[in-house]
Amino acid sequence: MPSSLKELDDSQINPYLSYALTDSGIAVITLDSQDAKVNVLSSPFMHALDTVVQALAADTAVSGAVFRSAKHNNFIAGANIEELAAVDNVDDAYILARKGQSVFQQIDDLPFPVAAAVNGTCMGGGTELILACDYRLAASGGAKISLPEIKLGIYPAWGGSQRLPRLISLQAALDMILTGKTLDAGRALKTGLVDEVIPDELLAKYSIVFVEEIIRKGGAKYKRARAKNRGGLKNVLLEKNKFGREFLFKQARKNVLKSTGGNYPAPLVALEVVQRGIEGTLEDGLEIEASALGRLLTTPEHKSLVHAFYLSNRPKKQTGVDADVGLLPVESAAVVGAGVMGGGIAQLLAAKGYPVRMKDIAESCVAEGLRHAESVFNEGVKRRRIKPLEREMGMDRITGTITYTGFSQRDIVIEAVVENMEIKKAVLAEIEDYVSEDALLASNTSALSLTEMQSVLKVPERLGGMHFFNPVHRMPLVEVVRGNQTSDETVATLFDLSKKLGKTPIVVKDSPGFLVNRLLGVYLNEACVLAEEGFDFEWIDRIVKSFGMPMGPFRLNDEVGIDVSVEVAKTLAGAFGGYLEASGLLPKILGGGLLGKKSGRGFYLYKGGRSAGANTSVRQFAPGIKQVNEDEAIARMMYLMINEAARCLEEGVVQGPHEVDIGMIFGTGFPPFRGGVCKWADGIGLRRVEERLHQFEARFGKRFAPAGYLTARKSFYND
Repeated sequence: MPSSLKELDDSQINPYLSYALTDSGIAVITLDSQDAKVNVLSSPFMHALDTVVQALAADTAVSGAVFRSAKHNNFIAGANIEELAAVDNVDDAYILARKGQSVFQQIDDLPFPVAAAVNGTCMGGGTELILACDYRLAASGGAKISLPEIKLGIYPAWGGSQRLPRLISLQAALDMILTGKTLDAGRALKTGLVDEVIPDELLAKYSIVFVEEIIRKGGAKYKRARAKNRGGLKNVLLEKNKFGREFLFKQARKNVLKSTGGNYPAPLVALEVVQRGIEGTLEDGLEIEASALGRLLTTPEHKSLVHAFYLSNRPKKQTGVDADVGLLPVESAAVVGAGVMGGGIAQLLAAKGYPVRMKDIAESCVAEGLRHAESVFNEGVKRRRIKPLEREMGMDRITGTITYTGFSQRDIVIEAVVENMEIKKAVLAEIEDYVSEDALLASNTSALSLTEMQSVLKVPERLGGMHFFNPVHRMPLVEVVRGNQTSDETVATLFDLSKKLGKTPIVVKDSPGFLVNRLLGVYLNEACVLAEEGFDFEWIDRIVKSFGMPMGPFRLNDEVGIDVSVEVAKTLAGAFGGYLEASGLLPKILGGGLLGKKSGRGFYLYKGGRSAGANTSVRQFAPGIKQVNEDEAIARMMYLMINEAARCLEEGVVQGPHEVDIGMIFGTGFPPFRGGVCKWADGIGLRRVEERLHQFEARFGKRFAPAGYLTARKSFYND
């Protein structure tokens, strides 16, 4: 072990760390993984950090220390997820936790003041590192601090679950740990997570001055006094006594079960770890934290959530095309159609800095689109995700018109008119007369053929699909649709634009329903068939939610609009009539004047946009008088999605099973803890799925006939 920083061999810490000692004795430890864009706490990185911390502890010339990052807008991105995913037994999980805890405990035990200068994203293990420091300084513009482990089906186990509740209020700590929410510098200061917020450009120099000032105040003595008095449990009246803490945990557990349906074990284990840990010493708490980790790292939920994490990152490394092509410039945009979708798309573009021209046929329609965009911005302000000034600047970027004035200067025009082929073709042909020859065109169609739309254009290769999902500002997926004549440059540019808008894109072949609505369509249709057979639609909604979907099929029909659902069902039945016959339930509901949420009446009633219970008048079409095994009902709906995914892969609608799972998780909310349709099917076993489909085929008809792609493979991912 080196007895000072000077005795460190650079090869022991490269290529992850470097250090410098100021004239005042402040050791500046710079985190800089030279082979990566961000700092990740891999085993080699942690070993280098351990080596440096040991040298710090032994060096009598050091009177204080600062941890900083050389990465632009990144402090530490977290632990190495591949190493976490590789753990397959409880003992290895315990060892992994203890190793990380040991390194951070050594930072906590350093005999002089230690500060962390957080200049950008600080996630997971990075946040646990700064919690082991005595002080935390955050860059005013760039710092983003979080403990997102819960999203991977685990909890912070390198001291985070124990140090955070001892630093800030228990309620605020649980909020961070159980949701994985991110705090910017201002909110981190308000909660007590950071000590000061510093302008980005001054952070590096000020952090040294800050530690020097602490030393002048008494150095190690000041550190010990601060550590003794910083316990968050003493700061809030409700948390001072055991009964108050038990009440908080009881409420937290209630909220977790309500939000997760009990499908995610990690939040409940995290609650237990925090509750048991804070009642004893930090050392006791760290042991509890490490011991419980194995209960989660080995679960299928964790493995599936890691799979979902990789899926979310997959498009970031892709261009959407196989060829090496250049991107077309997109600096300004226009949207034609100022309905809910058009207004939502305009708001998203404006929020990301793009000037937007929004057109419709009447001023009242344009005004409605602007109101919708403003309502989304207002929601962001209300939830404190954006500041009022950002809202004003965003709305200033949107202008409305009932003519095509200004369209000749736009780099892209997104058509978002009614889902009707003839109307879309007429509008696109009209748009082409007013835009420059270099402008891109995109249709926000949810199911209609891009190739047919291209038939009316003079330059068909510049039209592609950008299928946003409603609500635009919340749904992360965009299906980038390639028509028969769409160029690689168009696809790559739309794919890139989707990423710049903060979305997760997949490229889909021009096929009826594309990917998401095609899979969703067979599932929704089967739900309607079940209801027609006499099974209660409210019961169906409940069991589907218990399965893990964000809402049941009938609630979803109301949200989408029953008129829209009917049109999509017609499109799919017309295209796949060889095996798919549309249920007659939705047309009957629509014939009764029920449109869903937008009309205040569908399968459910709505007042002021909120649900007001089931619509009993629907029971004349769906009486709800039969009962069925829950497993069978779920299998009938969900196995049809598996089968349709196989057909899509067989037809080349998407590149592979990864894209299917990306589409279904980020486009429909298919439960991430199941890993996506294909991942879930692999867990069941394709032979078991095939056998069940054959059984359903014999009882219910040809729509359940297993796809050839499914019967020819052992699994979606590993065949």
